Amino acid sequence: MSMVARTEPGPAEDDITDTDDGDTRISAGAFWPDIVLRELRLAIRLPGRVTTSRLLHTATGAVAHVTRELEAWQQEQQAAGHQTLADVPAPVINGESVNLWHWRNAVYTATRALILERYRDADTTDKGDRRADALDIQTSDLWRDVSWAISDILRRPRIFAELC
Repeated sequence: MSMVARTEPGPAEDDITDTDDGDTRISAGAFWPDIVLRELRLAIRLPGRVTTSRLLHTATGAVAHVTRELEAWQQEQQAAGHQTLADVPAPVINGESVNLWHWRNAVYTATRALILERYRDADTTDKGDRRADALDIQTSDLWRDVSWAISDILRRPRIFAELC
């Protein structure tokens, strides 16, 4: 006979961000769900050295990018009678439309990519420059993930090609 002790999962101590963004949100209209900065910061593991105002600015750019990419699709869905992203027929995971997860993933990932792109500064040292070069690879991967999340909402195949 074996005995396994099971504990209920709970938030880890590091699931609490070091910056309180309050209830700051980005709204992109009635069709798209709001982006809550506190949830975004936690999801992309963003420390408090990125201020709420800087995060708001960058995340707004990410929302603008993703909504622009999905604009024609949004119009098709609204013409079909779907007033919100959650209303669009899609598989449900953990009690919510998978499209909601893809939407947040696209915005969160684009936000992280935009922040990393701005990491390199004019006064970067040689050591910092090498770190920024390493971040270039991560940034490329993040933009690929944004593209994939958008493709998933559009129900198109994920394609990533790099031309050399």
